[in-house]
Amino acid sequence: MFFPKSIGLSINGNDLIVSKTSQKFIKCAFENTVVKDFLLKESLDLKLIIGARGFQARDIILSWPRERTIVREIELPGSSINELKESISYQLDSFILFSEDDVYYDIYPSNSSEYGEKAFLFTIKKEELDEIMSKLESANLKPDRVIISPLSYIPLVNDNKVIVIEKYKDSYTFNLYVDSTLVNTALARTEDVLKEKIGENKPDDIIFLGREHGDIIKLNNDEVNVEYWERSKESLGAALNGLSECLDRFNILKVKGKRYIPQVALTGMLSLLILAFAFILPGIIKHKKVQSIRAIDARIEKLHSKVMVASRLRDEIYSVLETTNKINDIVKNKSHRTDLLAELTRAIPDDTWIKQLSFKKDNFEIEGIGKSGAKVLTLLENSPKFDHVSFTSSVVKDKSGKEKFKIKGRIR
Repeated sequence: MFFPKSIGLSINGNDLIVSKTSQKFIKCAFENTVVKDFLLKESLDLKLIIGARGFQARDIILSWPRERTIVREIELPGSSINELKESISYQLDSFILFSEDDVYYDIYPSNSSEYGEKAFLFTIKKEELDEIMSKLESANLKPDRVIISPLSYIPLVNDNKVIVIEKYKDSYTFNLYVDSTLVNTALARTEDVLKEKIGENKPDDIIFLGREHGDIIKLNNDEVNVEYWERSKESLGAALNGLSECLDRFNILKVKGKRYIPQVALTGMLSLLILAFAFILPGIIKHKKVQSIRAIDARIEKLHSKVMVASRLRDEIYSVLETTNKINDIVKNKSHRTDLLAELTRAIPDDTWIKQLSFKKDNFEIEGIGKSGAKVLTLLENSPKFDHVSFTSSVVKDKSGKEKFKIKGRIR
């Protein structure tokens, strides 16, 4: 398909918003349609809606609301993301309180110099999504892919530090982007919590979805650019994801993605170029390596005696630093407040044992074993004295069936 087309869907209350996008060369056109009370209509009424398949779109993408999604943030080194994707089905119940048969899920990797490398585990209850999918199928709008609303805005935000805020009943959805990458998403249950999150992250731009926010958020900061987007931006962003493939085929439904001829052709051309260079570059690289090795050997021989002295001094310095760090750790461990220990004791269930507990400034980290690591995480999230609670590594079950876990969080 030389001029690709895509359709994005989003849900606003009981309404369905449909965005049709098409691209010709570098120009992109779009059209938005709102189907009022879509979720309240019967199947026979839905058949009267004009189907989108006549638009011949290569993708229909549904943007699912963040507030109806279970999200877990997992901090992992970049080399472990593929291992996590392969093993997540075996340890899903360690991160959420549902089995794999009860949910749809997928993983979105995130990498930022300021917020580090992490992965977001997005899960949706099957019964909720299946009900919407059935209605969309009745209207000839069955999605090929399902993404989460924070991912829909990625094609629309700029390269600054941007916060997108959605209002849902009495709570808010907080989404933070850096260089067009999602680095944080959370639910703020009160206006004060939302303001605190904005103050902590110091964005360049703040975007409110819809005009219903009014004047509730008073930022008192002229350096922050504030914008208001229409609700149709969510479905438009979902459609643009279909054109740009910026999410690397992220799909909650876990359906194999379609392959398109232009992508295959581009891959073939790149492969031919790589093969052509493969016959030329090895000889050049080998010659350069031999010259570099000879120069390095000559230099090492001259510096050998100085290197040995420096090596001994380095070992002595490391030894002193290690001793100093141990002393500092002992001092810190002895100075923690007893009220934090009491709160942890109250929050952690009786069937759980804590093997190790550490405090660093305003943060804490615990390592323990019990019947359910996900249950411990949920209890700590509900504590008034802790926030930003998350797993630091995958939960592992021992031979007795108990779960070993590591959890970290921030002290309020």
